[in-house]
Amino acid sequence: MNSDVHDEIPLPPSAARLLESMRDIGYSFQSALADIVDNSISASAQQINILNGLDGAGDPFVAIADNGLGMTAAELTAAMQHGAKSPREARGPQDLGRFGLGLKTASFSQCRRLTVVSRQGKDIAARRWDLDRILASDEWLLQILDPSFLTDLPGYNILGTTGTLVIWQGLDRLDSVGKSADALLTALNHLFSEGRRHLALTFHRFISPDAGQQRSAITIAINESPVPALDPFAQRMTPRADAHVPETIHVEGHIVHAQAFTLPHHQRITPVQLKDLSLGLSLAETQGLYIYRAQRLIAYGTWLGLTRRSEITRLLRVRVDVPTALDAEWGVDVRKSLIRPPAEIRERLKPLIERMSEQGARPYRHRGNVQTRNKEMDMWLRISERENVRYEINRANPLVRHLETQTSSPDFENLLTAIEATLPLESMFSDVASDPGRTQPSLDEDGLRGILSAYVNAVAPNTDTISEAICSSILQTHPFANDRRCRQILAGLRRII
Repeated sequence: MNSDVHDEIPLPPSAARLLESMRDIGYSFQSALADIVDNSISASAQQINILNGLDGAGDPFVAIADNGLGMTAAELTAAMQHGAKSPREARGPQDLGRFGLGLKTASFSQCRRLTVVSRQGKDIAARRWDLDRILASDEWLLQILDPSFLTDLPGYNILGTTGTLVIWQGLDRLDSVGKSADALLTALNHLFSEGRRHLALTFHRFISPDAGQQRSAITIAINESPVPALDPFAQRMTPRADAHVPETIHVEGHIVHAQAFTLPHHQRITPVQLKDLSLGLSLAETQGLYIYRAQRLIAYGTWLGLTRRSEITRLLRVRVDVPTALDAEWGVDVRKSLIRPPAEIRERLKPLIERMSEQGARPYRHRGNVQTRNKEMDMWLRISERENVRYEINRANPLVRHLETQTSSPDFENLLTAIEATLPLESMFSDVASDPGRTQPSLDEDGLRGILSAYVNAVAPNTDTISEAICSSILQTHPFANDRRCRQILAGLRRII
């Protein structure tokens, strides 16, 4: 004991007040659900079933069951203790836990009664924390349930021969219109809808493992409906995102992996694909770093101050894999939803991000390499002069030249200049940033035929044929590129030779 210390006395916290305070450390329903799934994955579960409904008393409940390793009675009691494992203890590379608090803090953020049942073959044990009982006694009184009554628990029927069942009851945080059972269940179903997307994104590398991974796919089902993987890097989509060269950063004997992906331009994908990739927000809001701990998504849609969020990098997403051994250095919080990389890592990441950002901007600077093959066919030119950029109508475009020859009015050039001068760039920028999918709808077949007919009349007048070279040049030009209908329309306008 230090010389200036006169005495020491035990001063345990009030169980009632501490637990009530811990309910408000920032969990959302979605992040709380994900924390329970973390435990299932750490227990080697391959099947995780999540169920909601009304219990025997007509109150809403949530049940999460897995087919993992299960726990003995002693192990279950230890797992129910707050701070069951120190964050300073070494975690395995696939262990998704952090502080030994997730099961309890995540659950109490949503419910007042947490019941956990665990089975290993014929052995079964059940424990319960009842917040109202703790409030009444102000003691850490863990309830041991009688195994003969477990079949009455909601969700018990989805627990297999081995595994763990987590039950939330007393869901006092539901935001419902009225307090009837139906109103509460409606509110819970709404949370489940949001939770489905969150789980699909957070655990997408478990539901659909990366190519080359030895891990088996994990099935997560909500009310018997499997949750599909939501891959933010569009690696299983057509068209796929462009994958950049992987990078590695060595830190204290460990490796941090980083790889950038440039998403396909929104005009190359369907509205449904765009909605999935936007992750409930917009592409501009979801650009940036996607940080994974043991392949579990921790944080995304931020550059962590390493670069500015911009329209030109809206298609860029950078996957960063952090090993569990660097938890302390990266400041992973108890909810596993916040991360703070150390200064050393930030300095190492910054030049990588700058290089990746330059590559990720290419789809906006050149809408596909095909446009650079024949600049005369572009309708608009991007002119960069020092720090200024302007857009001009391409006077060399065959359609523009053809129309110019058809009119003797000197106002034709004035018209082009007026169009350039009144191009509503700020409004266009705002519209694209807010919702790129609705800013430039695809042309219908009549619209395509009309524009193609004008091009054909300009480049091949007074003839019923068109060369393959000219045909290819036209088809490499926006808005015809990547539209399979256009060649068929061209063939109907002229015989291709």
